[in-house]
Amino acid sequence: MTYTPVVIAEDVAAETPLQEDADVFYLDTLVVTATRGQRPLADTPVRTLILDETTIQRLHTRDIRDALRVIPGVQMREIHGKTGESIQVQGLDGERVLILVDGMPVSATTGSMVDLSQLSALDIDHIEMIPGAASSLYGSAAMGGVVNIITRDMTGETRYRLAMDAGSYGEERELSDELLPQRHYLATADLALSSHRQLSLSADQRKSSDIDLYDDSWSSNGFDGTKTTLAASWQERWGTAGPGAVDGHATIRLEQYKEDLVNRQLTSSNQEGAKEEQLERWRLAANVDQALLAGRLSASVLYEQQTDDTAQLVVDDAILAGNLWRSADYSQYKLMTQWQAPQWTLGSTSLQMVTGLEHFGEQMEQQKQEIKLSCSGVGSTSTTTTLDSGYCLVDTVEVPNETRHSVEAFMQGTLTQQYSGSQQGAGLVEMELSPGLRWQNDSDFGGYLSPALASRQKWQWSLGKGDWQIQTRQSIGMGYRVPNLKNRYYVFDHSVNGYKVLGDEDLQPEQSRSVQLSATITDGKRLHLEVSAYHNQITDLIEAVSTGETEQSGTVVIYRYSNIASAMTRGADVAVQWQFSPRFQQRLSYSLLDARDLELGVALTERSRHHAKGLWMWDVSDTVDLTLISEYVGSSYTEVEDEDSGTENQMSAGYWQWDIKGNWQFNPALRWYAGVNNLTDSVRDPSDSYDRRPTEGRFPYAGFELTF
Repeated sequence: MTYTPVVIAEDVAAETPLQEDADVFYLDTLVVTATRGQRPLADTPVRTLILDETTIQRLHTRDIRDALRVIPGVQMREIHGKTGESIQVQGLDGERVLILVDGMPVSATTGSMVDLSQLSALDIDHIEMIPGAASSLYGSAAMGGVVNIITRDMTGETRYRLAMDAGSYGEERELSDELLPQRHYLATADLALSSHRQLSLSADQRKSSDIDLYDDSWSSNGFDGTKTTLAASWQERWGTAGPGAVDGHATIRLEQYKEDLVNRQLTSSNQEGAKEEQLERWRLAANVDQALLAGRLSASVLYEQQTDDTAQLVVDDAILAGNLWRSADYSQYKLMTQWQAPQWTLGSTSLQMVTGLEHFGEQMEQQKQEIKLSCSGVGSTSTTTTLDSGYCLVDTVEVPNETRHSVEAFMQGTLTQQYSGSQQGAGLVEMELSPGLRWQNDSDFGGYLSPALASRQKWQWSLGKGDWQIQTRQSIGMGYRVPNLKNRYYVFDHSVNGYKVLGDEDLQPEQSRSVQLSATITDGKRLHLEVSAYHNQITDLIEAVSTGETEQSGTVVIYRYSNIASAMTRGADVAVQWQFSPRFQQRLSYSLLDARDLELGVALTERSRHHAKGLWMWDVSDTVDLTLISEYVGSSYTEVEDEDSGTENQMSAGYWQWDIKGNWQFNPALRWYAGVNNLTDSVRDPSDSYDRRPTEGRFPYAGFELTF
């Protein structure tokens, strides 16, 4: 996939108010995710959302969660038993939303959802998102949509950046005695070795102390430790731009992510315990892109390796029985080549084609080690060692070396017809048809063909002093998702939290039919209104459901990944951006969702029916700006009634969350910033295991950024 610099805002954007003729809604910004080739945002055949670098900076983004949270239709969901969150789009969770960095996938750390808190906001240029099925271009994991994080391209200048901020959740909740125990450090260096060669180095660390919402209990609600990202990239360019040019570029990026965390938890035997987690992930990605006389050819390669070691330990060293250690190793690779044909034009009709071939593979294995009172009753698949203390050390290979691979090919065409309305200044000026096809052959599940068809119409007219434009989009597609190795084999053991999720080797692939409709009206300067609707129907939906079984004398509930015969998500989104003045912009959105299990006629859990967002950005002066963020997350079912398992309906209450952010550009090199997250201190009831409201309460912080 080709990634050319996307100029969204100059470095001084935070210092000066928006200009009257500025592209305030970024409609002319070149995006790549919708067609795998560059097109202006306004002209993509499928609905595409973008979050620009300037807004990301105003949000004081520590990780990707902070940025995605303001995008209409996106919900964040806690990953149970972990310290992070995953994404949910159109009622489809993070297992069905493909997370990419520069067009290449990110591996999941638990289940098969990407933990967004592990993706720092380091080196981000902008974020592109396609809601809904995009399987004809992006394959098995993109049934619910695609999020593509685009990193910064070479600037041709040497630049350094240092930033630090710190804050606290308050003395009554912090378990640390430090004044500001929650800290964030960032350092980057862009070294222009020549006009066509650049080396970039960057480091990001988030240091946290544990927090506790209810100090009368042992269990805590946060974690103590660090999340660290180190990255290095090399970029090279050659040739010249322009018609007939043979320009090209190459990029190599090496990244290491490491987390070392611990938090307090009661063991299943009600002992004071702790969960420790050490995770390390290495990621190597390379891309070469070359312009040819017959189009543009690109090739990409990705290799990612991850080790996740967890321990569930009793704090009292004298109590050994019940201590458990687990190690999971996962790796994935992807090879991709893509050819974008030159645009063919005949009169007012043009045709653009893109085609590509991909090879993907993954491998995982998992081991468990635990201490028991005795070696009696241990299964035949485990090995035992009697310790000097008389206890039994049990080693179990839970998942042997399992592998899976696939070969996939895709093709998409975009046929555009211009009309004479563009000369008359009114009426229908453009129509577009974009058929796509993807073939996938999986080593375990065989072949499958996923077609998709999208269309777009554009009208424009002059009214008063403004030029108005209406765009309507329609798309229909078939999605297909094979159960990955973690769905089928992974053991997600959180016995200390009262549950365990098991994989199922007999899972079948999910299939979906998706219809997406949207309409936008904008004058490009003051108002941008979008209304969209969708209907997704999924067969063999894979969900973790209660088996009705328990372990450890009924204290641990067993869940297992299973196919639900048929499920449906449908809904609508309304979003408006209003540029009141060059210094003030408002963004509002509302989402309505209906998600249900069609076989049982019950709601799908962990999905809020109502969701609203607000974002107000005010440039107080040329050097000071304020941003106010609000989010309403409606109530949701966390458990539905099931006579077989004996469960009853349980719900999590809805809540509002408000954040406020401020920046002061003291001089061209120094920026001071501060804010308060969760201003209204909306938090869950720690005694209610079905409460999904935030665990992080009011959080004031302050920091600085130095650029030179």
